[in-house]
Amino acid sequence: MPFGAPGWKWKVGRFGYVMEKEPDYEEIKAKTKELLEKAVKGNAWRNPRGVLHVPLVVENQIVGELWEDLDPKELEVGSYWFGKWGTKVQLVKDGRVVGFIWLA
Repeated sequence: MPFGAPGWKWKVGRFGYVMEKEPDYEEIKAKTKELLEKAVKGNAWRNPRGVLHVPLVVENQIVGELWEDLDPKELEVGSYWFGKWGTKVQLVKDGRVVGFIWLA
């Protein structure tokens, strides 16, 4: 018998975790755009291989990351996938994926 944790959209089914309702792309796009309007860039850093990481911060919480120094408000919403801990949305600029953002 499936059960769910309070506040989670996931429940345990016969073959692992399943989502009660798959999110609609327009809903995902609207939530992402809303977060991007509020997002500010955190302190950028480079990993040992030289890849730039720019955290996206909303209300003192990191909600995503960019790999180029871009304005979050100018980004487009790309593909998304969802998992046990939320939805991960690609951020796109000029047809290239330049980062991601997590939706709870």
